[in-house]
Amino acid sequence: MKVRRIADASCLLLSLTVFSVSSVGAGQSVQAGDQQSLAAIRAACAEDAQKLCAGVQPGGGRIVACLKEHKDSLSDRCKQAAGLTANPSKGSLPSSSSASPASETPASSAPAAPIDSPRASSAGATPAAKSSDGADVAPKLAARGTAPGSYLRMKQVQVIAHVVDPALGGKVDLPTMDLLIPSTWDFKGSVAGNTNEGCFSDLYAVSWEATSEDGSFAFQGAPNDSWQYTDDPAALRKLTDPNRRALGLQGKPCPVKKPMKAEEYFRQNVLSAFPGGSTVVSVEPFPELNQMARKQLGLPPDDAGKGGSARTEAIRARIEFQKDGKTLEDWVSLVVVTRIFPQGRSTFYDCHAIDVMALRAPKGQLDVNDKLFKVMISSVQREPKWQAYSNGVIAKLYQAESQKEATMDAMVAAFQKHVADTIMGVTANAQRGSENSAFGFDQNIRGVQTFRDPTTGNTMELSNQFDHAWLNGSNEYIMSDDPNFNPNRQLSGNWSQLQPVRPAP
Repeated sequence: MKVRRIADASCLLLSLTVFSVSSVGAGQSVQAGDQQSLAAIRAACAEDAQKLCAGVQPGGGRIVACLKEHKDSLSDRCKQAAGLTANPSKGSLPSSSSASPASETPASSAPAAPIDSPRASSAGATPAAKSSDGADVAPKLAARGTAPGSYLRMKQVQVIAHVVDPALGGKVDLPTMDLLIPSTWDFKGSVAGNTNEGCFSDLYAVSWEATSEDGSFAFQGAPNDSWQYTDDPAALRKLTDPNRRALGLQGKPCPVKKPMKAEEYFRQNVLSAFPGGSTVVSVEPFPELNQMARKQLGLPPDDAGKGGSARTEAIRARIEFQKDGKTLEDWVSLVVVTRIFPQGRSTFYDCHAIDVMALRAPKGQLDVNDKLFKVMISSVQREPKWQAYSNGVIAKLYQAESQKEATMDAMVAAFQKHVADTIMGVTANAQRGSENSAFGFDQNIRGVQTFRDPTTGNTMELSNQFDHAWLNGSNEYIMSDDPNFNPNRQLSGNWSQLQPVRPAP
């Protein structure tokens, strides 16, 4: 029960932090000069919140609404600090309906878990933090990182591939990718054989979903999608001839479609997965994701439109839709990669939609979670060992197809061989990129910065949305904007502060 009281008090103080932000001045961001006032409000009203709202579950504006309902019972100290006595006509607690974006909702925008709530276990999930007596401690994720002492608490999770391969010694579990999600979210990931299409490059369908405890927020990743095309009429007839088409996965051919822009791909292939009547609110370029994809593929930073052999385009689309009687919004991001292979007077196109990811939130909560979305996206890292293994298998399939095609059509055979060689080149370039985190790219464009763990000397790239980061022994990360914040004073566990590694001039 002692742990429960401590956690409840912590949650109430968090709510007061955001109540303070709202009370300082409507429509104004918190500046450095306001910090003392905010601290004074939190200190003055903490006892009132504990007394009047102890039974109210934090989240969704409930604490703010509770304090507003009891404003006549607030202590003079709290009223004075919040400005309620100085100007009663204007000084009032914000309504719960206007709590967003300056609400008590955490940066994950999911309410903090009750102290005794069960958490579903999942592959790769890190256990929740424990207090000294072993009880779960609800994490504090402060709104938008604006208030003093606010922070994001994240955990590292992995998508695991269960591989059966004699060359690897039989059954082996290989991590395919790592990413960061809020520490209270559930996670599930899978690697399955792609049964939808026949492109060898889509042999391994990697997907994941991370969800908040109440299920209202989700971060999802979808498998890659590939297709091919040629502007040579004779070669195109052979690619589309049902008697000549190369059969790949599940006895199906690789789709033959013209190259397309990222927005066109989104509207043709992604939007249909949403409920009928969904509205595309906006579609915008996503340069950070574009640069992350080019690094992942071992490509130079210069993008499409310059005559290169590989063109990439990243977008982020905002969608509004209805589901189960609720209005929800999604940010959907994706990259379309088009590899160009000149062959005589014709050109072959090897096209892929990769990094298809989405953040789902209740309507009105996407903008307040922009930092969180970018933190999670920038944390997605492919495992070099998995890339080497999976790309090696895929390249062998294309090489075998090239040898088979050589007896029928030299042009198509050369195309398949070029695809195989490119895949192996991607593996080599990606490996070099993993050994050099900067990899010749501007990290600001990719939205990341390098940190060093002083306890091990290891370096890692984390989002540059926050300037200060800590790591504990359970693969949990704390990120904060506040230079005075120290998780060792407020959280259980032993947190080592990571050192930012400044790029050489």
